[in-house]
Amino acid sequence: MILTAAVLLKAANGYAQDLDKEYTANYINEKTTEVCKIFQEKKNLRIEFYSKGEPVRIDYIFPGTIDYEEGIYYSADENAIIFSCYEQAGKQIEREILKRGSKLLYDRSNLKVSCDGDDCDALVTASKHLIQLYVEDDYERTQPFEEN
Repeated sequence: MILTAAVLLKAANGYAQDLDKEYTANYINEKTTEVCKIFQEKKNLRIEFYSKGEPVRIDYIFPGTIDYEEGIYYSADENAIIFSCYEQAGKQIEREILKRGSKLLYDRSNLKVSCDGDDCDALVTASKHLIQLYVEDDYERTQPFEEN
């Protein structure tokens, strides 16, 4: 009976999409440029940057260090969603330059996107949601990202 009530409640809401990590990463990637893509992994995120179809840089984002309330935003100047670390966390984004074989730490990463207006707001919402899925055990979202 409880299961039936839960199913009916989801159906009544009209939106039963499971906004899990995989779905959210795919949603974001639909709006990125060919220059980069985001990948969800078990404990972190990875943003790969490409030149002529080949990976040239990888940014490893550790969700617990990202300020998902204030540090994820759209930068019109960069045409990118910015992921910033909490100030007290410092430089926690590991950037690997593949050609040089070097790794450096940064306090932010930029995910190049192709959006405008409400689409950019939805991407920011999806990016925050993705981080929250990693850091908040009981977190879930049932409404579309377009409904900020």
